[in-house]
Amino acid sequence: MGEHRARAPLVAIRELGTLGGAVSQAKAVNRLGHVVGTSRDGLGRSRAFRWEERTGIADLGPSIGVHSSANDINERGEIVGGGDTGFGDFHAFLLSEGLSFDLGTLGGNESEALALNRLAQVAGHSRIHGAVTKHAFFVPEPGRMLDLGSLGGAASVAHDVNDGGEVVGFAETRAGQPHAFRWTARDGMRDLGTLDGTVSIALAVNNRSAVVGGSGRAFLWTAEAGIVDLGTLGGRTSCANDVNDLGWIVGVSQTGETDRRGHPVTHAFLRTPDGCMLDLGTLGGEHSSAAAIAQEDDGAVLIAGHSHDATAAVHA
Repeated sequence: MGEHRARAPLVAIRELGTLGGAVSQAKAVNRLGHVVGTSRDGLGRSRAFRWEERTGIADLGPSIGVHSSANDINERGEIVGGGDTGFGDFHAFLLSEGLSFDLGTLGGNESEALALNRLAQVAGHSRIHGAVTKHAFFVPEPGRMLDLGSLGGAASVAHDVNDGGEVVGFAETRAGQPHAFRWTARDGMRDLGTLDGTVSIALAVNNRSAVVGGSGRAFLWTAEAGIVDLGTLGGRTSCANDVNDLGWIVGVSQTGETDRRGHPVTHAFLRTPDGCMLDLGTLGGEHSSAAAIAQEDDGAVLIAGHSHDATAAVHA
């Protein structure tokens, strides 16, 4: 597909702050405008946070571990991520109605939840018993963690799950190359292919089974069209990080410019359903990335991500 670059109209970028440290990153936003992510605190620890308009940025608390991450939030305000257990392990968690639930592992000592749907079904990755290898997992109901396997290789990671229980991510092939996959309970794991013949990763799936991710450049996969190149903001590479049910897509792309260190400038983008890729700008720095998108009932588009500010600090 052709490349379309424009400055997004009527866009307001808002800094969400930190938990006292220098860095914060927003990972997800729901239709209510509630944002979750990870921030350094004043002691330098990585802490999960939740942000709301009314309360601002808030630490999710000690129940999920000293070092923690928050990776997704659904419409009911349930949150998933990972946290240390105090015994040298790091486990996926589900935070629901103020209570934190340890989701366990696939037999290893580490797991992390990256996504959940409206039904609180969870997807992520976990080390398997007796190995450092990670496998994608899906939790369809409390207490039941499914190992989704791979595409013939050693490792896999699940990045998203829709309300129908379709899971997407990447898995290694027999040749050891990471390929984007889509998993369903009926069909198992399906290889979605690549744009460049080597590597691909699926990062999001909407409730219409449209999948987005990266394969050198941002892609959109549908059952009808297969994998389609979405173009860039003028640079060589891009990656699509999320897609909503109306077909709005967000991600990050090189712009074709270079920063003060001579590195490619990367900006967050919003791709409209009619195929126009909009540059979302930054918080005053040279780089930004959009991680997640939601849409309110009045049609307003909500986007979460991170950006460098004028001092090159990274903030949500």
